Amino acid sequence: MRIDAHLHFWRPSCNFDNRPIADNAFYRRDFLPADVMPELDTCGIDGAILVQTCPQVAETEWLLELAAGEPRIAGVTAWVDLDGPPCDFAALRGKPKVIGIRAQLRRVADPAFVARPNVIANLGAALHAGLNVTVLAEVRHYEHLLPVLDRLPPGPITLNHLGLPFPGTDRAAWRDAMRNFARRPALYVQLSGVPFLYGERWREDPAALWLLDEALDIFGARRLLFASDYPMLLRFATYTDWVRAVEDFVARRGLPRDDVDAIFAGNALRANPPLASWRMQ
Repeated sequence: MRIDAHLHFWRPSCNFDNRPIADNAFYRRDFLPADVMPELDTCGIDGAILVQTCPQVAETEWLLELAAGEPRIAGVTAWVDLDGPPCDFAALRGKPKVIGIRAQLRRVADPAFVARPNVIANLGAALHAGLNVTVLAEVRHYEHLLPVLDRLPPGPITLNHLGLPFPGTDRAAWRDAMRNFARRPALYVQLSGVPFLYGERWREDPAALWLLDEALDIFGARRLLFASDYPMLLRFATYTDWVRAVEDFVARRGLPRDDVDAIFAGNALRANPPLASWRMQ
């Protein structure tokens, strides 16, 4: 079994707020299951986690409708208003295929948003409800996110796209932050985002390849998740390009079969406990 831990679908005619993605003309078109399923077949990807893009409940409902009609969408990571009143996670948990929520910090101007009392309370409640908490954070959020992690109850947290270390990010600072993140048990990191971060240079830039090696050295193979970030990568790579790049990486590092299987599936199942029911189907 192989799982893509992070992909997106959208349809501009739905008028959901998917800025800043829609600010680039390349992305102002439909990206729907039929557009990527043939490549999942080619790459031997059995299932995928569909992740919210827009900070709107209406988009989450639309994603759940899509997922209901596509068996290979194993789960959906939803949006909730983290800075609002206590969220009804029992009701959300009861929706078919909801496996987690996403703290889309990059969309928020305040870098300390994650440290607001309502946000911390809702993140903790999501973990208590048995949901995964996925975090889209970049360098400006690290100093605020790290102490919040210590205040949250046990449960799986996923850091999107290697923590978004764009070119120019201080390597030592990124490495130190990742080591601090790694202190929290059950914190997982997605092997994704490199084509989007580094553009046309992602195949050859030593800094881009260094990110994968450092993530493996810091977190170990049992806390890394294969993820595509489709369709964000498509300006610079095909879906198959990225799958093959990660396959080549684990081969170069000489990982045993059990570790490769963990990166491509087992870790996604552990990081998202509600996926257990999909696994049994």
